[in-house]
Amino acid sequence: IVTYHTDTPAEADQQRALARDSVALLPGFQGWMALSGQSDPGQRADLVLWSGIDAAEGAARTVGQGPAFAPFRATVTTLASMGHYSAPDLALMQPGEGVELGRFRLRDRASEADLRAAHARMVDAHLSQQAGWRGQRLLRLEDGSFVDLAFAASAEAAKAICAAWEGNADCDAFLALIEPVSMEFGSIA
Repeated sequence: IVTYHTDTPAEADQQRALARDSVALLPGFQGWMALSGQSDPGQRADLVLWSGIDAAEGAARTVGQGPAFAPFRATVTTLASMGHYSAPDLALMQPGEGVELGRFRLRDRASEADLRAAHARMVDAHLSQQAGWRGQRLLRLEDGSFVDLAFAASAEAAKAICAAWEGNADCDAFLALIEPVSMEFGSIA
């Protein structure tokens, strides 16, 4: 969470939008909520979500020192605070961003505990490192089936991430535990 002030709100809005587009390409990016003050439009707070502390710290260095972010930094008059916090996983989705919904059942002799462990390994080691990945949730439905809900920068990114499963050992270990039912792609309206 970064809080700061700008004396040029209109320019800061433009530069913040450009910075968000660039930051969204960095590994581990999960979302950016840009807030502006109600009584003082120059007052700002940016809540940026990352897959982990390493991704957050790497992005902070890139934004704080990288030449591509100099125009954004130039709009910041006063930096009030910056800190890293942990919270339950969540993705801040914006209109136009993509979703992949895969429904499946466990194979015979596969346990839910094994499934969840394999899913966590797959997400941590592979999927969260893919360009455009925003977040992932594994849901158990009342009928005993499961849904893997993946969030991405666009429907095209969701499809590309899904294609990246092929040949990855962590993805193969997960796939060995399931019987696919359906897979669908869409975007946030």
